[in-house]
Amino acid sequence: MLTRISKNRKDNLWSLALLLPTLIPLAVFWIYPMIKTFHISFTDWNYISPDYNFVELENYKNLITDSFFAKVLKNTLVFTFFTVVPPILVGLYVATLLNKIKAFRNFFVVTAFSSWITPTVVVSMVWVSIFDNDSGIINMIMKEIGLEPVKWLGGQTTAMIVVIIVTIWQYVGLAILLLTSALAKLDPEVEKANELDGGRGLRKLMKITLPAISPILVFLFIFFTLNSLKAYDQIYILTQGGPSGATSTILYYFYVLAFEFYETGPASALAMIFLVICLLISALNFAVSKIMFKK
Repeated sequence: MLTRISKNRKDNLWSLALLLPTLIPLAVFWIYPMIKTFHISFTDWNYISPDYNFVELENYKNLITDSFFAKVLKNTLVFTFFTVVPPILVGLYVATLLNKIKAFRNFFVVTAFSSWITPTVVVSMVWVSIFDNDSGIINMIMKEIGLEPVKWLGGQTTAMIVVIIVTIWQYVGLAILLLTSALAKLDPEVEKANELDGGRGLRKLMKITLPAISPILVFLFIFFTLNSLKAYDQIYILTQGGPSGATSTILYYFYVLAFEFYETGPASALAMIFLVICLLISALNFAVSKIMFKK
């Protein structure tokens, strides 16, 4: 009995030793910063001075009652919704068309996927030139057909539309790649049997296609949601959160509070709120996956 206990203890120690190369960076670069951020969120530290005071829940109370935070939260939810559902729908439609094409299918998929692998900063700079007020291609075309140019990046509504369009364009590439691959793996015999039973069009989509590719759809939904929640690069390049905060999201607001206003305490409180939102999304992911993959 003692020999067995000693052997189990050695196995546990050996397993821990193998995990240390992973656990040490995790503790240093994730767990410790998270604990430190949680601590700072209860202070009035200004990022520069070594001295600070504890303000308890004041930072959280100020954020909750701040009208600009409410605007930022609304912007984040609107931006997330319109950059999650549309690229999945477009990707599914394009993937369905590509699945019927054998020649050049891989070429089209790789071309579409290039939008995802291109750095967001580069993509955003290209789109800035497209939507520029004076020399942008869009406004030049509008002038040619007799329409008034639009200040795309300077309008309260149009600025958010541009940011959403750029993000959707980037997401669609990944959606097309994964959904085309998923559709190509469907059993053709099952599809033929379904067609013989009268399953075509919408019925085929609901009964055969969507259930078969549901794991990919769930992954894309959760992945795009988390990616949109932490969107920063395209917002900074395209609009810098403007005009008047019309395109500011939670992560961009965090950047402004921490590194422009040096209000590190409120910024840390905002980071903790953002963490809670991400945890809720992860919990949703777990619940949906458990239901969909339940046997």
